[in-house]
Amino acid sequence: MQAVNQKYLDLEILPEEARIELLDFYRSLIQKYGIKKRVLPQGFYQPLKVKSYSKIAKREEIYER
Repeated sequence: MQAVNQKYLDLEILPEEARIELLDFYRSLIQKYGIKKRVLPQGFYQPLKVKSYSKIAKREEIYER
């Protein structure tokens, strides 16, 4: 077995069984903790219905004085 001080793991120096176990481990991590698609409720992107805009002409109408 080689003792290599490097940043990346070269899979070619690993035995076949260790390589398969390592790949299975990382696949399980991706499956468990990977980015999941967000599921939003039906109609989430629909515009909200509001009353139609009506311009108020006078300040008194706003404060009802």
